[in-house]
Amino acid sequence: DLELINAGKEFVTMLTGGSFFHHGDSFAMMRGGHLDIAVLGAFQIAENGDLANWHTGAPDAIPAVGGAMDLAVGAKKVFITTDH
Repeated sequence: DLELINAGKEFVTMLTGGSFFHHGDSFAMMRGGHLDIAVLGAFQIAENGDLANWHTGAPDAIPAVGGAMDLAVGAKKVFITTDH
């Protein structure tokens, strides 16, 4: 669907039972402490828990942090996934 785009900037299709909302509402949920759990992917994790999780993959692209920092501090519990 050319009118539905996910966080990875890809077109998606709505399935029966699916739902969506404005990105402003998602940031309000994150920043308002309304999330119990967040699962983030990371490229690097420091010993003290700092994480680097954004990369666009394009050689000339600017960094695209998105809402990861809001998820990391707004969720009650955060799980980080990465390759070792």
